Amino acid sequence: MYYKLPAADLTALTPRLHALAASVGSTTGVQPKLQTRVDTPGGIATVMEIYEGVADPALFGRQLDAALAASGLPAALVDGRRAERFRTL
Repeated sequence: MYYKLPAADLTALTPRLHALAASVGSTTGVQPKLQTRVDTPGGIATVMEIYEGVADPALFGRQLDAALAASGLPAALVDGRRAERFRTL
């Protein structure tokens, strides 16, 4: 998952992002990695959530949606999240 937000908002939202990651980890057993781009072109930060070892993507998706709904993150941020799935070659 990745999403963009004003770089000025990143510091204030970081504790909520870590709380979301902890919630997802405890609910699913999948420990997320949070990363952000080193640069912020145009004052926009990009945040990436990496979930490895998801055995049941459908179940995981429902659990992630529930964690997001309870996260308190701004709706615009949640709605702006984009999912891309990768696999190891």
